[in-house]
Amino acid sequence: MNSKIGIMDIGSNSIRLVIYEMTETGAYRIVQECKEAARLSEKVGANGRMEREDIRSIAPLLNQFLTVCRMHGVIRMRAAATAAIRNAANSDEIVQWIAEDTGLTLEILSGEQEGYAGFLGVVNTMNVSDGIIIDIGGGSTEITLFRERQRLHTVSFPFGAVNMNWRFGREVRNGEWSPQQIEEMESFVRSSLQNHDWIFSNPGLPFIGLGGTLRTLAKINQKRQDYSLPVTHHYEMTTEDVDYFYVSLPHLPYEKRKKTAGLSKDRADIIVPGLIILKTIFEAAQGSTYLVSGAGLRDGLFHELVNSEQPVVDNPLIASIRNILSFAVPVSEAHVKRVNEYAVRLYDELVDIWADVSSSAMDKRLLLTAATLYKTGAALNYYHFRQHSVFWILHAGIGGLSHRETVLAALIADYHPKNRTPRLLRTHADILESSDEARVHRLGSLLQLAIGMDRSESGIITSINPATGDDALHLRLESTGEPILEQRELEAVAKDFQKAWNLTLSWSILPSSNF
Repeated sequence: MNSKIGIMDIGSNSIRLVIYEMTETGAYRIVQECKEAARLSEKVGANGRMEREDIRSIAPLLNQFLTVCRMHGVIRMRAAATAAIRNAANSDEIVQWIAEDTGLTLEILSGEQEGYAGFLGVVNTMNVSDGIIIDIGGGSTEITLFRERQRLHTVSFPFGAVNMNWRFGREVRNGEWSPQQIEEMESFVRSSLQNHDWIFSNPGLPFIGLGGTLRTLAKINQKRQDYSLPVTHHYEMTTEDVDYFYVSLPHLPYEKRKKTAGLSKDRADIIVPGLIILKTIFEAAQGSTYLVSGAGLRDGLFHELVNSEQPVVDNPLIASIRNILSFAVPVSEAHVKRVNEYAVRLYDELVDIWADVSSSAMDKRLLLTAATLYKTGAALNYYHFRQHSVFWILHAGIGGLSHRETVLAALIADYHPKNRTPRLLRTHADILESSDEARVHRLGSLLQLAIGMDRSESGIITSINPATGDDALHLRLESTGEPILEQRELEAVAKDFQKAWNLTLSWSILPSSNF
């Protein structure tokens, strides 16, 4: 029986609840998320304390979150507080007050623990081996260096978008920051980094951003560029993109900034200090590019709770695919495994004639994704499952795939060269590279051939032995019976395969040696 797990994050800017559903095998998905802005950083007085009334003001929200948990049947709960409560002079007292008002047992994360949880969220959902993670919260900023998916350093600074807005933005007129105010804040951030040499000694790494600042900048940038895939996880921004915002957003009047497409009104004031923190640290560390992670602190807290001994997954893509297939997807696991094996077997035979544009590691990730998820759309409607599968692949936020790889996997899964494929290639031309049209036709037709060899999903064909020669591909197939459906499907897809690969296709069927 599936279980429900609740993760509550009481942050400096907002309070969030995420409820996960988890199977007995460890697959999981999010079934509910609630968020409310609280701005706890602004409730810390000059004496460094939060007063009793400040905590009473958030108790109704926490109680409602607990009601949501009970309604969903949550059996395990982890509630964690970050910088605003961590740095308060009376943090222990605050924990006691929250327990009295709500019955909630609150865990105060250290800066190191917060950084580690963010690291888990990143490495478990992104195909990035080396990088610098920056998590800009409301009251703190965590920076983490990792190499070969291993965390090396974490530091937490007691400044974030909310308290830096209060410190440096109080004198801002109409929301417009002056060059002097920006320089003062930049200088403060730079001076805070000085005792951490590792930040400066690892140049050229991608900067992976958690939290609202970079995610909001990504949304604004996607609107500005009319980006064709409105998904923030694994979205990449260049230094030029962020520089554009740096010379524009701080100087917009507050009322005009609130109308910026992609920028929520409750973040219109704190986006500027968050941006200043981000760019100042990026330049100090000599980062190469900006990547957005849609997974972070709460995901890391979840992994620590349910996989305490080994919270880092071995392969983000395989883990993500497993999660999708584990929840009511009407597809045979044995069938999609055979399809992927057939596709890889064909690819290995054909790759030498495609050496000019092939990329073996990426191509096999694409085939794995497309082969195992091509039929997920049947959960909605069998007769149009391929179109639904495209939407699922594009918008599910599959871990381990860049946006380009996500689009390619969707195109390969729904290969239809006379209609849908050309249209989708045009739609996502802003994401794809010039060589990708040929890649889609070759891998798409190859996948359709692999699917055709198990059209009945029964495994009647037990072995495939492809061989190339004289501009031809011959398939020697072994079967436990007469594969009528498979033969008909091979005939249907042969023309597209021959056109994509410029090879004549033939096959022979022999009795299986295992039959």
